[in-house]
Amino acid sequence: MEQKTVVLGVIGSDVHAVGNRILDYAFSQAGFKVINIGVLSTQEEFIHAAIETNAEVMLVSSLYGHGEMDCRG
Repeated sequence: MEQKTVVLGVIGSDVHAVGNRILDYAFSQAGFKVINIGVLSTQEEFIHAAIETNAEVMLVSSLYGHGEMDCRG
């Protein structure tokens, strides 16, 4: 079976790196190719990573309460 690619990151001014690392590990162990763009990521970084890697999934994480606004711009 072909390995699916997931772009993972934390958007905006959020720096919750622990949850990001846990998701990276869990998806990697489940057989996904994880492209982790880290914390404090912008919309553009998510989009660029997804296009460059032809990702099937984009996981945008945020805990600080403004993630939806960050996604909308």
